Amino acid sequence: MKKQLLPIWIYGVYFIRLTFTMVPLKIRPFTLPQLVEEGKKIQLTCGLEEGDGEVDFTWFKDEVPIVSETRWTIVTHETFSVLEMDNVKVAGSGNFTCVAANAFGKDRHTAVLSVQGPPTWKDEPSDTEVRVGESVALPCSAYGSPAPSVVWTKLDSSSGTSAEDLQMFVDRDGIFRIEDVQRNDEGSYTCIVQNGIGSPLQKTIEIKVKVPARFEEKFDVKRIHRGDSAKLECDARGDNPMTITWNKDNIRLSRVDTSRYQIFDRTTEGGMLSEIQVHGVDRSDNGLFTCLAKNTYGEDQRTIKMIVLEPPSAPSDVRVDQAWSRSISVTWTVPYSGNSPVNKYLIQYWRNQGAPHRLEEVTVSSAQTSTILRELQPGTSYVVRVIAENNVGKGTPSENRRFLTKEEEPSAPPTDVQVEARGAGTFHIKWKAPSKDHWNGQLKGYYVGYKEKASTDSYSYKLVPFSEGLAEEYLLRHLLKNTEYGIVVRAFNDAGTGPESQEILKRTKDSDPPPPPSLWVSAQSETTITINWEQSSDIISHYILFYKEDSGTWTEVTIPQTEKKVYTLQGLRAGSVYHLYLQAASQIGNSNPSETVSVKTDGAKGPMKWNFHAVITGEEELPVYLRLPVLAPLAASVAIIVFALVLSCVYVKKEQRRYNRAMEAVTEKIYPYSMNGTLPHRYVDLEKTRPLLQPPPPPPMFPLPPPPPPDDYPASSSTLPVNGNNNNSGDRRRLKKGREPKSNEGSIDSRRQGGGNMIQERAEVHHYDEAA
Repeated sequence: MKKQLLPIWIYGVYFIRLTFTMVPLKIRPFTLPQLVEEGKKIQLTCGLEEGDGEVDFTWFKDEVPIVSETRWTIVTHETFSVLEMDNVKVAGSGNFTCVAANAFGKDRHTAVLSVQGPPTWKDEPSDTEVRVGESVALPCSAYGSPAPSVVWTKLDSSSGTSAEDLQMFVDRDGIFRIEDVQRNDEGSYTCIVQNGIGSPLQKTIEIKVKVPARFEEKFDVKRIHRGDSAKLECDARGDNPMTITWNKDNIRLSRVDTSRYQIFDRTTEGGMLSEIQVHGVDRSDNGLFTCLAKNTYGEDQRTIKMIVLEPPSAPSDVRVDQAWSRSISVTWTVPYSGNSPVNKYLIQYWRNQGAPHRLEEVTVSSAQTSTILRELQPGTSYVVRVIAENNVGKGTPSENRRFLTKEEEPSAPPTDVQVEARGAGTFHIKWKAPSKDHWNGQLKGYYVGYKEKASTDSYSYKLVPFSEGLAEEYLLRHLLKNTEYGIVVRAFNDAGTGPESQEILKRTKDSDPPPPPSLWVSAQSETTITINWEQSSDIISHYILFYKEDSGTWTEVTIPQTEKKVYTLQGLRAGSVYHLYLQAASQIGNSNPSETVSVKTDGAKGPMKWNFHAVITGEEELPVYLRLPVLAPLAASVAIIVFALVLSCVYVKKEQRRYNRAMEAVTEKIYPYSMNGTLPHRYVDLEKTRPLLQPPPPPPMFPLPPPPPPDDYPASSSTLPVNGNNNNSGDRRRLKKGREPKSNEGSIDSRRQGGGNMIQERAEVHHYDEAA
């Protein structure tokens, strides 16, 4: 029999009705006050914004279900639920979540409750006892909002006041820790917990340190001459009462006085001292003497080895006869051997500079009183000593003798050489020193070599003094524009010049950037500084101002091109010193920076003695350069410069006479400069001339601002040219056949002025170094 089917439209109506009744749940958001005072009453209502049908509500605190009890009351209705909290506490703070669910869906919403109240104890400290050498951790924490701070102090036993702040030993949880407790850690300690609400919590506890019996030195050796008297001591530290017993070769020694051994004990402030006196030592007294100390808290043992036969004394008259670059000759005198012949010598040496200071040791037979130490590092300070050894043991080391190996030329070129064109005729060159293992002495500086790519001439060189920075840099100026040059860098020390770096080819630009602007300060207030400047170029697109607070970092500000050429820097700190310099920017490139000016904003308690910049308050006042704040420092500076020049002339004249007298006594052979760019050598056979051939000290390096963006290179942040003259037209001089090299300070052409370390003449002094 066929089953009768319902009309199709009835199924459609049922499906549409079913679709409209399945509405998902959505909780109406609820919130809590940002801060709630402790003791208040809180009520949270969780209602539906969407959804119908039978709904189940559930409340959670920090993801833990909440049930109705004394603290919380839950009242639930058909479409909403209410959570009530009476007398809330700080510990009741947390995340409160309402979850609504029915047959058609589920939704949840969370609100944060932060209760503000005074601290209440969470972990309260208490008195404790600890042994010496152990560690102790004392908790001190409390509930509170805002989170309370914990401060530990130690009380002075004499005055009862806080004598020491212990915060460096307190972690974030307020736990006070002492590692390796000592006797002086005993005393009263106070923990204070507070958060600015209500009265702070305070607890004073006692730490009592228990000291077990112990010895500071566990082992000792006594070397005693035959027939002498010996005294062996065991100084035990710890709490009394304490007992000390003696054994010799594991046999108990009696405290009854005998003709051989006498034992004496006495109590000391920190423990007990026991000693054995031996009269007329003979060979039977060789052996191990052991003392065992005991008290209530522990025990410890000390061993003394008595050696009757005498070890050798220290070798005397240890000398470094000759020192070469990688080896030295050491001699010494045979020491007193004691009662046993010396069977060998130990030569110990280590580097006295740099790291690591690894001890090296060479053994020679007793028939030798000299040896040669090899494989040393050139130009390095070492310490050497000699130890004699016999069958009894090693003797006392000799006195340390210091020596310095001779230097060799650097064995590696500078690294990371970079060349960047800075306008027409200028290169910015940067590099790093060779690895220190290849210095072979102390670097004195670098030679920056350059020549035109198409030229067959050898390199011309500029001298750059050595600095302690991570990187070196130099501005090579006065080159031909739009010309390709080859650039190399070489390091040198007192022994000579190392290999040159790989040649880098770089072309100069065909035009120069604009000249630097002339900058001055026209006015300032507590929070502003007004600057003016002059600029002769008409190709400027904008300006870049760099400024920083004293000891701060540089900040960059872009200033649009303006005819007034004035700008006010705002938002500054009152009474603070600021440094400023300005660059002009164009499509060709950025100018060198202006001179750096320094100014102090108003509001300081005292005047800034070194401020050379006048403050302009009106347009009708005197020009800046005629005002007293500018003229007075300028006059003082001129006076100091004149005085320094006079002293310099006197000193130079005196040194010149001294140099001339020394050179008359020197036999030298100077090889001419070869046309293929190799370096000449100068051989000097007199040791006394060496101090006179040292290079002159490098010019002082001035503090520099940080470098500007990559396309700009301020001269004030570059390494200053060695010759100190930006208009030196001799930078591109070459040595031609038949011509004497002209003097050019700071370049390789200055052969005579630089002494023995200049690149044209390298002094190799053959002499004997005195032992340090």
